[in-house]
Amino acid sequence: MAAKTLATNLARLATRREQLLKTLHHLAGERQQVERNTEWFDSAAYHSRVALLDGLRHEYRLEIIQVERALRRIDEKEYGTCAVCHLPIDPRRLELVPHTEHCAACENFSAGQKQHAGQSTAQRRITRNTVR
Repeated sequence: MAAKTLATNLARLATRREQLLKTLHHLAGERQQVERNTEWFDSAAYHSRVALLDGLRHEYRLEIIQVERALRRIDEKEYGTCAVCHLPIDPRRLELVPHTEHCAACENFSAGQKQHAGQSTAQRRITRNTVR
């Protein structure tokens, strides 16, 4: 991988990590504010707000894990190489998703496997018969 591309992606990942940390801090404050508020119109509104904040925090935590893994791969000189097939990841893909661990082919294969695993036996039969 070109040094300039690596430096650019390192900067983007570091910036995104800082953004995520700030956002998580803000969401934690929002959650505390929701807990302190005793003037909810009804419990459904309260629970809806809590679920929204908890869901957002969960998604941002998952993303920060991905970003930190990418930063670790840079340190270990493994960034830009697919974790599955060990071939180079297309630089355009890294530009779009700098924290990706997989090339497009391996990512698509993995997504197909997950989709297949989530289908019932009947759904797989329908899919198989439709494809034929």
